[in-house]
Amino acid sequence: MKLNDQEEADLKKRQTPVLDLTVEEPGLKPLFKTNDYRTFTAFLNKHEVPYCIDSGVLLGLMREGKLLNHEKDIDLQMWAEDEVHLLKLLPAAWEKGYTVTIWLYRGLVIQYRFLREGSLPVHIMLFRRSGSWAWCPAGEGLGPPYPPMLTSWFFHKFVVVRKKLRERLVATEVTRWPWKARRRVGTWWVPAQVFDQKVYHPLFEGYIPQQWEAYLTYRYGSWRFPPAKKWDIWTDDGALKLKRPEKILDLSGYQTWKGGPVLKAARKKTREEK
Repeated sequence: MKLNDQEEADLKKRQTPVLDLTVEEPGLKPLFKTNDYRTFTAFLNKHEVPYCIDSGVLLGLMREGKLLNHEKDIDLQMWAEDEVHLLKLLPAAWEKGYTVTIWLYRGLVIQYRFLREGSLPVHIMLFRRSGSWAWCPAGEGLGPPYPPMLTSWFFHKFVVVRKKLRERLVATEVTRWPWKARRRVGTWWVPAQVFDQKVYHPLFEGYIPQQWEAYLTYRYGSWRFPPAKKWDIWTDDGALKLKRPEKILDLSGYQTWKGGPVLKAARKKTREEK
């Protein structure tokens, strides 16, 4: 659904100016700025990457005209068949100072993560088709096992080592050790037409689902108002199935990731040019 003139005017009024959230106390790093997502979407727009703003970022922009106050990352969506655009983008991303990690699930590429100091992490989820539906694995780290008083120190070290190892790998297969340790897995399940039909939103400088109202209702129910209780993505999100993808679909029909040689060649060329 496209915005009419009145809706665009209302959203523009609700937009807050860019705030300088730099912490002045000595020794503390600056906080993230509220408009960080625009820097990355402008980068994608310049390189003609076919993405769509998704999840909490879309909710915040359409409900409040800005990112939600508690937003910790930027969630975007793409079709897995368009991954070639991301592979071509990598040298430019490295040049801009981004660390890029690629996540696989049973051999299928499912997510690109872009991290740069001083910016919100960007997660680009790669969806696939199953009939009239779009799906992508969902995952969440569960933190240290019980009892936390005895295991938190070890688990923290484990997470740090795992993160450093991930950054050195061509890609991270999250269904293998040590990545699968303490991880909950589900499946994002969305009508495919939501991501097939998208429009550029001039106020937010990015692409959004054309049927964004119906999509937000599908995900969040009464999305126009903040929830009365604390939101739990695993029990409250209408698009999240609490089953692993292989319990819902036959994954053997999907092509496994072939981007490894391309990524290695791009890394080698980037190092040689420095």
